[in-house]
Amino acid sequence: MEIRLNRSELLSELVPMQGIVERRTTIPVLSHLLLKAEGDALQIAATDLEVSLTSSCEGEVQEEGAIAIQAKKLLEIMRAAEGDEVTLRLDQDGVLTILVGQSLFKIRGLPAEDFPTLPQVDEDPVEIPFGTFRGMVSKIFFAISSEESRFQLSGALLEVREDSLALVATDGHRLALVETQVEGLEEAEGVLVPRKALQEIQRFEGEDLSFRRGEHHLSFTIGRRRLICRILEGTFPDYERVIATDNDRHVVVDRKLLMGVIQRVSLLTGDRSRAIRLQIESGKLEFSAANPDLGEAREDVPCEYDNVDLSMGLNPDYLVQFLGAGDTEKVRLELKDENSQCVCYPVDGADTRYVCVIMPIRL
Repeated sequence: MEIRLNRSELLSELVPMQGIVERRTTIPVLSHLLLKAEGDALQIAATDLEVSLTSSCEGEVQEEGAIAIQAKKLLEIMRAAEGDEVTLRLDQDGVLTILVGQSLFKIRGLPAEDFPTLPQVDEDPVEIPFGTFRGMVSKIFFAISSEESRFQLSGALLEVREDSLALVATDGHRLALVETQVEGLEEAEGVLVPRKALQEIQRFEGEDLSFRRGEHHLSFTIGRRRLICRILEGTFPDYERVIATDNDRHVVVDRKLLMGVIQRVSLLTGDRSRAIRLQIESGKLEFSAANPDLGEAREDVPCEYDNVDLSMGLNPDYLVQFLGAGDTEKVRLELKDENSQCVCYPVDGADTRYVCVIMPIRL
């Protein structure tokens, strides 16, 4: 194997691979990248057996071949090296020689045959504007459960509907749903996309996304990069039943102003008890926090409200994450009583539907 290619282009493809490789693993090859020189390009692949990423760089191939090289070390070399062009040459003893600028590196690799066979998803693609999809992911990602034991909640439900796309996530304490109009889509069965796959997709750049669904795997193609992940098994909750429709107390408030107040007041909450009190009065929201070890905080924010007074407890992080994911000037909070959920909506948002449900906390 011998190939000559642009160092900057190679570096740009090595960076997203780092989120896929397993650094702490009992299977050494999972901390490696598969490099394969063939045709007129270098094919690059990374996998943790659940999520895989492939990409390529154009180059001048002198001799075809393949090897698995430690991902972190290869990235460090490309970052530290000086020079526009890099040559990769595989010696007979399984050592990869790297020539870049005035530098020469030799790295011992693993046989390409040791690298896992990557799954293939060849079904017809669904074309989605990538910017639209990435924006949708950012609006629900915070609600995905990080508890591995709740595997059916450790991802988001992706629903392809007629002329629209929907993503839903919940961790049992809050729920986020976003639906956006996308012309030309046909309705299909919903599928659970793992958290890690969505996290990596958010780091990509591109204009169009090709989505394919296989029997056990999903494929997302953006430009030259293709991410394949295993479909999460399990039944996602009936989320429409969770979203209350009878909350009759509506509060409209400035989004950025509200976020700042909550962040300041929550400074006086404890690590174990992340809770603030929300007191709603005519024309005013009052947030307060009390901690016997630290002290207390209180701050008001003006709002549009003319119903009866109401007091309830909420997790400030849940509210701030919803407010931070939004992009509208104002938001609307719909409430019923201190024991019922808080349903949050943007006011005049671009999405067909965006809603966040936050369960109350007893104070």
